[in-house]
Amino acid sequence: MRIRSVVTASKKHAIQVVSKVRGCLKIHKHIGTYSGDEEKGRLLSLAQEYIRKEIDQCELFTPDPTTWRLNEVEVVSSHSSYLYQLLSLAYDQLGFTGDPLIRDLVIARLYQPSSKRETRQILSEVFAKDYSLTTVYRHLKKAISKGLKTQYQTALVNFAKGELGDDLRLVFYDVTTLAFATQTRTELKDFGYSKDHRSQDAQVVVGLVVNRQGFPLYFDVFSGNTFEGGTFVQVVGNVKKLLACPDLVVVADAGMLSQKNMDELEREGILFVVGARISSLSLPVIGEIVKQLGQLDGATTEISHKQYRLLADYSAKRAKKDLYDLTKQWEKAQKALTKPDGVTRRYRFLRGSKRASFVLNTKLKEKAEMIAGIKGYITNTKLDAMTIITRYHDLWKVEKAFRMTKSDLRARPIFLRLNETIKAHLTIVFAGLAIAKLLEFQTDMSIHQIIQTTSRIFTHTIRNTTTGETTTIQTKIPDTDLCGKLDRIYHLGTK
Repeated sequence: MRIRSVVTASKKHAIQVVSKVRGCLKIHKHIGTYSGDEEKGRLLSLAQEYIRKEIDQCELFTPDPTTWRLNEVEVVSSHSSYLYQLLSLAYDQLGFTGDPLIRDLVIARLYQPSSKRETRQILSEVFAKDYSLTTVYRHLKKAISKGLKTQYQTALVNFAKGELGDDLRLVFYDVTTLAFATQTRTELKDFGYSKDHRSQDAQVVVGLVVNRQGFPLYFDVFSGNTFEGGTFVQVVGNVKKLLACPDLVVVADAGMLSQKNMDELEREGILFVVGARISSLSLPVIGEIVKQLGQLDGATTEISHKQYRLLADYSAKRAKKDLYDLTKQWEKAQKALTKPDGVTRRYRFLRGSKRASFVLNTKLKEKAEMIAGIKGYITNTKLDAMTIITRYHDLWKVEKAFRMTKSDLRARPIFLRLNETIKAHLTIVFAGLAIAKLLEFQTDMSIHQIIQTTSRIFTHTIRNTTTGETTTIQTKIPDTDLCGKLDRIYHLGTK
């Protein structure tokens, strides 16, 4: 909530308490009209009192109690009210509504990702929000059963369309894995290919859909032994229903590529751009692509492949990196061949086994050298080659979102047992990711920088030991540039 002064139809000035919900301004209370500074001050005080009673929100910059003597001042409590209000405003701005406890869990996740037990302590000590652990789990279970995930996703779609001006005809999809600190299997937790390189631990597979700006729209969670390509059609079908977009184009990496997936998407009328595995093509087809590209930097070519368009482009910079990596892998294979009894893992250019003797795979090396610098794309769209290539390269935005969930929001490792609590945990992380992206758009600062900066401001409740009078003051930072930046960050959420 915030206070605003407006000019009424009768040309008078009025004080109102308002907030923004899903991009729409909501007037909570019309406090009154004024004609002079004295009357305006009285109405502002009434508005501040109204906000405090409604949501326990204090004004940011309370005047210093200059009439008090220093030896009479006693600090009763200190909390990060500024940061709490900033994150609450971002939460409301995205159109998230409902249980205030769930909002507080999202805020705590952004501030300092922790277990639910530690989160409860953070909420109490840092933000003056007291909940029992039983209450936290009860509210989470209730929110999930009432469709919290769907509520968040619907709000984000509406925000992307209304506030970000995106028609959402183009979305990006990728998956990652999140490990648990356990080796116990359940319905969701299982062993599979780990992108975290933690194959010894049980995990879940998480799919994430973002728009072209990297703003999250949808996520889903699958059993840890699910093949990433097996999630593609289901997620895309759900996203198409959520977006209600008949001309949806989905961009995904080569991990989603299979004839079955492409054919199913074609039947559903969903357009796609997916990475192609050039190395899996036959040598005659590879030879034709190499011939047409001619190792010219930026060159593109197109052929028909399994009833779809297969595009390829050549990059001299990419070729240099591919050949460098190839040389390193070849040298490692040669070194491993000198001590075959010590081979404990797979090498790209080494084939055979300890029983059948290892040999260098020269044919694979020749093929890898032939396709160095070439990247392939398969699509059923009619988009031109450069648009397809550019859109595919935007997939890094999904990867960046995953990095944020794993680093800033610390979505892993997970210390949970029940399926419903696992889903609740990921829903909280998903909402935190959306707030982090929103603040990043508004400030050009990472969520880590924002938290680090704003957590320096504390709201102190102080008491006059002589009179018993209490008031609140806020930490003042002597850096004027930093103060200006903090003020701009806060007021972005109140516009």
